[in-house]
Amino acid sequence: MPHEVKPFRVPSSASWRLGEWQLFTDDGWHALPDVIEAWDTDTALHVRRMVDVDREAVVSESGLGFGATLVVTASWSSSSNQMTDLIDRAFVTEGVVTLEATLPPGRIGGVLEITTTLALGQVGGAGAVAAANEPGSVLLDSTTTVALQGDGAMFPVAVIDFAATPFDVDSSWFLEVSSDLEAPFLGVFQLLINERDEELVRAITRLSSDASDRQLLFALEEGVAGVLAEAALATRSELLDGEGWEPGTVGSVLISILNDIESRGLSLPGQGPEAASDFRSRLSGVVRSLGYGRSFT
Repeated sequence: MPHEVKPFRVPSSASWRLGEWQLFTDDGWHALPDVIEAWDTDTALHVRRMVDVDREAVVSESGLGFGATLVVTASWSSSSNQMTDLIDRAFVTEGVVTLEATLPPGRIGGVLEITTTLALGQVGGAGAVAAANEPGSVLLDSTTTVALQGDGAMFPVAVIDFAATPFDVDSSWFLEVSSDLEAPFLGVFQLLINERDEELVRAITRLSSDASDRQLLFALEEGVAGVLAEAALATRSELLDGEGWEPGTVGSVLISILNDIESRGLSLPGQGPEAASDFRSRLSGVVRSLGYGRSFT
């Protein structure tokens, strides 16, 4: 959180040294990339980070009591479903702290934000007047993002015969949505695939590294993410009027998407063909920047 002014003394960033986040693959540990391409939603991510905290400097610069305990914590949040969870936590004693955990499949997607914090564990005696005195007070933090460009879906998928539905039989897919912002997102949003599009069905239902299959999936993912972005813009007033959406609800997912796309300058199109063309171009760029669809190589 750049330029945040906390109501208590904090140490300098030099009082901890953050190692890079690493990802475990078949051939060992490697630096966690900014983008994980061809990521399978059934695949967990095993990550770790090493943090070296100068406890003496932190306690002195923060004005903490000598017996204060410090804890390093890492957590993740997912842009595709607003889920968040703890990765790991460790108390600072001596030497390097290692944070390590497996991020579960089915819960992560889109852009992951991984936040590392150094916080006060226990006060441990009287400190300076302006020192943090509440357990859990965050003294330092750092956030890393990684885009998951997956070959799977962000929510349930069903292959059906569009001829038996109101949907256009020449359409490849349809995203079922809901205007009930308090409903569970994964319970009311469903991606329907037209069984007549045999190439797309094959790409979705089989594990394949075929380049043409991947291109179909990237196009599908970008299109679906675009629908979600437009849904967020269409319900902007209702989303902003809400006092807070429960995690996992339609409202929580769409407000997260709304924040992401508006921070990148996307808004509803104006009138006329030029505005429509500009919106489509911007929409494509924004959803790609959020980790959906095909990236440039």
